[in-house]
Amino acid sequence: MFKKIAISSILIGSLTYAMGSADININDNTLQVGVEYNLNNSYNLSQNSNYLFTANYLRSENNAVGNTQTLTSVGVKIVNPYVDDYGFSLGLGVKGLVADNSEKTFVAAPLGIFASYMINDRFYIDGEIDYAPKVLSFSDGDSYKEWNAKVNYKVIDNGYVYVGGRSIKTSYTDGYEFSYDKTLFFGFKVNY
Repeated sequence: MFKKIAISSILIGSLTYAMGSADININDNTLQVGVEYNLNNSYNLSQNSNYLFTANYLRSENNAVGNTQTLTSVGVKIVNPYVDDYGFSLGLGVKGLVADNSEKTFVAAPLGIFASYMINDRFYIDGEIDYAPKVLSFSDGDSYKEWNAKVNYKVIDNGYVYVGGRSIKTSYTDGYEFSYDKTLFFGFKVNY
């Protein structure tokens, strides 16, 4: 219950600030809600990079296991807006992550790399890879692996719809592995 209240508060709070974004995506078994806030708007940070605060909540209904699993994360990304004239940008980040699958405790601090390519003023593609080896996994955790890629289409001045694919997998110290999601999803993102 506390997680739902915290995520809702972050989402609502981010909507009150300019230059933030909120997105939601779904598939048959998974719902993900996320927010980003550009810290450059509140603090005097670098003019050459965007410093983003991120928060995400993922809820997965796994019929094979028969229960609900959640992933909650809070992190920071540093993204160069465009590293060349063709609309290609790169970024790095770190997040704190808590996974709950009702049997084991998983806590990790995965490192991430992000890439985006603006095809034209309507389409862009982006992707992300997050990884936490044993040294960045705590409690019962042994490693964390996540990747996602999506194609985005601008439907209004500040809104995009997208379709993508992702894989999220946690490994535990006793050899147990759990896949939170490994499928396609679709959603929308609004920039403020």
